[in-house]
Amino acid sequence: MAFNVCDGRPEELARGVLCLDELSKDVKGELTIIDLDDHSCKKLDCRTRVVEHLLRAEVTSHRCDSELGKLFDGQLIIRDLTTVFAGGSGLRRGIHAARFQLRTAIGIVSGRMSGMTNEGTHREPAFKGCQECGDVGVMEGQMCGRVSRAKDPAMRGLQLTAAYRFAFEPDEKGGNGGLAGTIEGVVVRTCDTTKDCLMFAVVDTSTNPRVAGALTIETRDTTGPTADTSVANWASVTGLRLWHSSTIKLAVPASSVEITLARFATPATVTAFDAAGGVVATATMAAPQQVPETLVLSAPGIVELLVESPSDEILMPQICWVSQN
Repeated sequence: MAFNVCDGRPEELARGVLCLDELSKDVKGELTIIDLDDHSCKKLDCRTRVVEHLLRAEVTSHRCDSELGKLFDGQLIIRDLTTVFAGGSGLRRGIHAARFQLRTAIGIVSGRMSGMTNEGTHREPAFKGCQECGDVGVMEGQMCGRVSRAKDPAMRGLQLTAAYRFAFEPDEKGGNGGLAGTIEGVVVRTCDTTKDCLMFAVVDTSTNPRVAGALTIETRDTTGPTADTSVANWASVTGLRLWHSSTIKLAVPASSVEITLARFATPATVTAFDAAGGVVATATMAAPQQVPETLVLSAPGIVELLVESPSDEILMPQICWVSQN
């Protein structure tokens, strides 16, 4: 499974087979205020200034850029760079967040970014004192995104994650005018893996346990195993009925399982086990009733899943898995 640079967990990063290429960019552009509002809270005796900026900048390669990284030169566009400043002043410490687009020759990178404004991390005693803790006119943080529109199929799915640091012209309003900075990070590629999927799209009845390809599925009600297994259609959703609990056994250990469920009562919980019977991952449904939801369970050596739904009425339209290398 492709590692998600924006939401990936440490264990997923450790298991991912990744290729990394340096990304090193110079940034030069313009920061424009498009909205400003002051907030106050009498209960907590505080004031803040909320500023929304438009940022447009040219992104060009620096000397540490890799050959792949050089393809990410282009125009950075941020239409909702939102900062909340302490003390109701654009010269105080702030937090910011935004969605960005990086338009390049190979396609559009879309993602999000967040960080701090008007602070100095490169200060003594840890560093050489090129900053003070209260420096103004600087914002820095982390950005991550994915190529969403690629002309070359080989570029589809590429991701980037980077640290950014921008200098801007500070003022009480929150900053306006020229901006320059750096982006330093990596382009992330995931080594191809094979994902197998099994769909339950045709209404039928079969034995219990049901053997389907590399899976063996046993369904149970409150008194024990059901007489058979069945694929049902409820409210335009078709899937294998999982009753109150079901066990899904994999013939080959998997590193990741994607199980799609639709609930018509209370949410179901899915637990993944390894060959020793240890719990290696869990997930619980959050989607509304009658809306199929895909839960992803990632861990080394998954050989069995337990789906528990105390109120019954759970359908499984599809299950996919990546066999462990």
